Amino acid sequence: KLLKLLTLALLVVMMLSLFSACKTNSNKPNTDNKVDSEIEGTEHNPNLPAKDYEGHEFTFLTRDKNAGNIYNIRFIEAEEETGQTLPDAVFRRNALVEEKYNIKIKQMAVADLTTEVRTQVMGGQVEFDAILASCQNLAIMAQEGLLYNLLDIELFNWDAPYWDAKSKEQLMIGDKLYFSNCDIDIHSIGFVVYFNKKIVQDHNLTSPYELIEKNEWTIDNWATMVKAVSRDLDNDGAMTEFDLYGTLAEHHNPRMFLYASGVRGTTNDENGYPVVTLMKDADKTVNLYEKLKNVLSDTSVSYCMDCSTVGANGYAHKWNYLRYLFTQDHFMFHYTDDGALVQFAEMESEFGVLPFPKYDASQEKYQTVYPRNSSLLAIPSVTSDIDRTAVLLEDMNYFSALTIIPAWYDTLLARRYARDDESEESLKILRENCVYDLGLYYDFGGLVSKILDVDFRTGNISRSYDAFKRGIDNDIKKIYEDFQKVQ
Repeated sequence: KLLKLLTLALLVVMMLSLFSACKTNSNKPNTDNKVDSEIEGTEHNPNLPAKDYEGHEFTFLTRDKNAGNIYNIRFIEAEEETGQTLPDAVFRRNALVEEKYNIKIKQMAVADLTTEVRTQVMGGQVEFDAILASCQNLAIMAQEGLLYNLLDIELFNWDAPYWDAKSKEQLMIGDKLYFSNCDIDIHSIGFVVYFNKKIVQDHNLTSPYELIEKNEWTIDNWATMVKAVSRDLDNDGAMTEFDLYGTLAEHHNPRMFLYASGVRGTTNDENGYPVVTLMKDADKTVNLYEKLKNVLSDTSVSYCMDCSTVGANGYAHKWNYLRYLFTQDHFMFHYTDDGALVQFAEMESEFGVLPFPKYDASQEKYQTVYPRNSSLLAIPSVTSDIDRTAVLLEDMNYFSALTIIPAWYDTLLARRYARDDESEESLKILRENCVYDLGLYYDFGGLVSKILDVDFRTGNISRSYDAFKRGIDNDIKKIYEDFQKVQ
């Protein structure tokens, strides 16, 4: 018992030291400064009284962490300190919460999350307390009545910075909220633009960092850069994955650029009703899509990941293999989740992190959309003790803000992986300007699958919208009414 008390005391001292260091280092990004100033005055979490939950195993259900997917959750469990920054931060957080409540934090990883949740909830008893699943999977679970309305939990302090206020506001459907983002889930900055600094320099191109500083990081300047990079490196007369391209491309990439330019599939009205806004400014949407199509369909400068017949070549997926080729200086730009940073860690050439370009210089701010495949937090509709779940999630959130978030953003992203101050600034921009859209996650009437994510080589966004607009509206109406019937 004495050893436990001494260990807890040491962990508290370490946490307070980290907290103090964050407050005194003005060079660190706003991610931890914001947490410092706002959490310090929060009345809820520091005063949550200790309780004895009698060794309960507080379990997060997540995707299989051995599936080789960059979106998998890897930061719930940590059995011991290893000298590695992020795992040690996880260990410290867990030790503080586990000691305070006499619990054990566990992760239950399964291959098919939706089926697992459906089976256990419909059976009336679950082996897990919380869910970290992809947005699109959570949307299915919510429609099937498998998730708890988070707004029914009075203990959650939604005003605290460790709850993402934007996700709460934009993910409500009617007066209900079934999943949201928070600091327990560190993947929270949406899609990222990666670029190879060496290729930019070799082609005497203006650095995107300089363009950002001049407010000139726009779609047109991005297109000019991509079009400037193309070379048959192996001189075989054909452009293959072994040659040099301005960009890697996937069919869903235009969606990322659309949202970055302020174009949304749907936007909630004052009643939490998702209104289709894809063509709110039709001229802008069509013009932007055609610019993207013009660049991404040019096979001399753009390598299509979906269209390619290349194999995985020893990697988990061909996408992982092609990201490896990004590290080997074959592509100047690539667009994906922040999880890919781990794969780029040992890249010999320097790479940078960027927000997506603005539509034009008059756009007020940069934006990024939260991926459909990235995870959010939810609670199963069947739970043995919702009060216990609420207390533990709230306190885990609080301690995550103090330990894990500074470790992730400051040490790993800004210092180890993206090794420059400009990328650090980009991460701030991405974190502060992430947007969420129910239309993406519920795929109302095929909004995503039939319009936004079709093959950009043949896609016509205006024609597709006209063909499916009525079906989208009908689907939204049905789903909204179904949720309104739920008590």
